[in-house]
Amino acid sequence: MHPPLLSDAVEIGIVTTNMDNMRRFYGETLGLKYESELLFPGGLMHRYHLGGAIIKLVTYDKDPEHDVITGGGFSAKGYRYISMGVNGLSAWFKDLKAHGIEIPVDVTPFADGIGFGFITDPDGNWIEVFGVL
Repeated sequence: MHPPLLSDAVEIGIVTTNMDNMRRFYGETLGLKYESELLFPGGLMHRYHLGGAIIKLVTYDKDPEHDVITGGGFSAKGYRYISMGVNGLSAWFKDLKAHGIEIPVDVTPFADGIGFGFITDPDGNWIEVFGVL
């Protein structure tokens, strides 16, 4: 049975104990539009727009039992990275490098004028960036 969806947008929760650095990264480095802060029983969430999706940075009153498993899709099964498309991929990666952003997979062309690469946020979560070179 299909649920009656409230929204057709995907919302991605990223749990962190490093909120200030994560907010700078998603808000300033990636330039995502800030939506709101949401205080809930046991924690706090900051919401950012990525196109039609929402990135939810979440911190809990009690730190999680396990750390991030870094390494994107190469390190573990399950949800391993998010993807975002951009124009000017090569130029943007050059700018990211100049600002010290970790790039585990540099721009890799895979079709006529199209490529992909991976960056990491301050907690080590992988983000695939694809688009026009």
